[in-house]
Amino acid sequence: MMIAAALLLLGTQAHAQLVPGVGYLNATDRTKASNSNTTTANSLNGFYVGASYNIHLVSVLGFAPGFYADFLFQSKDSNGGASYLNYTGSSRYTEIDLNIPLNFTFKFDITSNLGVFAYAGPVFQYAVMARSTFNDVVSILGVQVNNNGSFNHLDSEKGDTNPFNLYLGGGAGIQVGDLQFMVGYDYGVLNSLNTKVVSGYEGHRSNLKVGVNFAF
Repeated sequence: MMIAAALLLLGTQAHAQLVPGVGYLNATDRTKASNSNTTTANSLNGFYVGASYNIHLVSVLGFAPGFYADFLFQSKDSNGGASYLNYTGSSRYTEIDLNIPLNFTFKFDITSNLGVFAYAGPVFQYAVMARSTFNDVVSILGVQVNNNGSFNHLDSEKGDTNPFNLYLGGGAGIQVGDLQFMVGYDYGVLNSLNTKVVSGYEGHRSNLKVGVNFAF
């Protein structure tokens, strides 16, 4: 049995292909209180980069484990007050996530240089960074008071974000020569909030991806 498994692995390795990719990423966090049907949404924009290792199984079916990194950003500015009291504030949010997708792929060749494909499967995610920096300035009768700092959203005791998530999703695209143009969507099935800090609320993240892969 071990010999047969080894021969099968060697056969699939001969049809394996490393496929790097990069693209635009939009992440939307939807949060709802347990005693309410009202949902609030917050969107982050950024990009992803990584690669998958496509292994041909049989006919149009393949298996594609991969490794990708997400980079998400958000900026907010605010101001207000009167002539004797003025407030300005700015905050910057940065998030970096590591992802391991385990997708099954389906590829149909229309011609030698044109094909369509689809994929579906789970994605395991771990956030390595989720940090906000802020700069607030209060001016009272011309005297300015500055308040600068940062907040780690992944802090196990004070942070509001769960670093682990599991997504289910998929996508589809078209391949022209060595280039694959794709659109994908993933939905997070785990609570994205740190329940030790944020109790009574449940959050879920969805990711929309538009990118290009290089199937050399």
